[in-house]
Amino acid sequence: MDDCNVFFHEYNHETRMVLNKYGDFKISNAYLIMNPISKIHLFILNLITRQNCQHIIDDVLHMQLMVEIKLNKHKKKMILIDKVNCINVSTDFHIHDTSIIYKIKMKHEHTLRGVLDETCDRIGKFKFFNWHFYKNNCQYFIKQLVLFINPDFKIKCFKSEKKFKQVYDKMFYHTFILYIAQSLFIFYNFFQKYLNALKMKLFA
Repeated sequence: MDDCNVFFHEYNHETRMVLNKYGDFKISNAYLIMNPISKIHLFILNLITRQNCQHIIDDVLHMQLMVEIKLNKHKKKMILIDKVNCINVSTDFHIHDTSIIYKIKMKHEHTLRGVLDETCDRIGKFKFFNWHFYKNNCQYFIKQLVLFINPDFKIKCFKSEKKFKQVYDKMFYHTFILYIAQSLFIFYNFFQKYLNALKMKLFA
């Protein structure tokens, strides 16, 4: 949660597989997807913070980017770009009934790999691959991708770092609760990072 963590410096195995297969196809359409915080994530937050966080995160939305690529004259593929604790690019996903979707007008031709590489170069590898509750979350990451695709795209739902810091301070109001949250997050990152390393070796 804080700047002390297990960090990522590369894509996970699943993301690499998708990029190797579809990364160089041109994007024909792009969509911003906004989701309310799920019940399971709210339950986990309530458990960790020992309070009802519903009123704190009521207007906070999880952001994703969905792109459509044209494989050939008759076939298309939908790909979802997501960021929770790390970047996940997947072709196996579903859209929730509660999701709100905005179409993003394409200003220029881009490939999936090009959008990700250019964004990584612009914001730096550390911010690109890693996550922080208010400094570098899903909204910051998706906003950078969206603005690369269309610099004129404007929507009021993106929250500022200041707003997320206020939410963070309300949820993790006690040092002990913050310590528990940080410990769980470090453990989760450690597990994912080295599970990914194992997959890389197995499928190399």
